[in-house]
Amino acid sequence: MFFFSKPKKEEPKKEELIVDNPVLGKMEYVYNWWSFDRIDVFMFGKKYSVKYYAAAGENKGSPNSEQEDAFKKMLSEREKWQIDVEQAVIREIKLAPSLEYKDVIKVTGIHLSHDGGYGISMEISEEYLDVVDLDELDITPDQCFGVSVFPDLYVIKSHDDFDNIYLYLG
Repeated sequence: MFFFSKPKKEEPKKEELIVDNPVLGKMEYVYNWWSFDRIDVFMFGKKYSVKYYAAAGENKGSPNSEQEDAFKKMLSEREKWQIDVEQAVIREIKLAPSLEYKDVIKVTGIHLSHDGGYGISMEISEEYLDVVDLDELDITPDQCFGVSVFPDLYVIKSHDDFDNIYLYLG
């Protein structure tokens, strides 16, 4: 009897797992590129210190020039997009009047798509999962969601859809 082994996915070589990009800084390949640094994001009256991530694309290559340009744009327009994202979330995610966005929503990361877009990942804080009805908010399949910031501003209520844009296909 013959046994066929599955072809192994092409993973970066061990020495390629860390890059020092001139724009993005030092990043490590996990299943996309993860920053060693953090960026402060101010939303809902609160400061979040978050990592940023660059999609590796199908070839699992190092961050590209489109991602570098998106990163520069994101940094230069930070004050504006923080306000725009906050307003978009407040419009789309309707919380009970007794709840405050700064308590319920947590900013978890900044994501650079392979084609030069960027988005912000968020989640409903665990301590509010018994209070907030995710089905009513249309957030699926879990408490994670995100906001596409550039090129178009819109709330992405599905964690899977956000990942498809900013992690896998982006």
